Amino acid sequence: MSGKKRVLFLFEDSPASHLRFFEGMRMALGFSVTHPQMELLLLGNAVRAVHHFRPEEIGLPREMLEFFPLFVDLGIRVFAEARCLEEEGLEKMIPSFLIPLDASAIRKKIREADLVLPFSRPVGER
Repeated sequence: MSGKKRVLFLFEDSPASHLRFFEGMRMALGFSVTHPQMELLLLGNAVRAVHHFRPEEIGLPREMLEFFPLFVDLGIRVFAEARCLEEEGLEKMIPSFLIPLDASAIRKKIREADLVLPFSRPVGER
């Protein structure tokens, strides 16, 4: 394969549930410098990250709010599970940078990635 590897950062947990979400976003931002075709995928409760919320009220760093604008500026594509957006009542308030995907498109996106980096709580912590 020629060119850079297709890297997919995959988030599954609510940003309020674990600091791992914030750390994954921080890592993705750094990774985007060397992998400009990197993409993010928000599954399950991770779609809650597009809600307007105050991270400091739930014990997360305030910088949490800065990630999505930075990804947009860097041209990083952000995808989200359409079914979960609907379940959260977000389907009518989807930010312009967010691309909803159905289950079939999600499976395809994961299959086509050269490297998938999942960020969720370990199984024992669920």
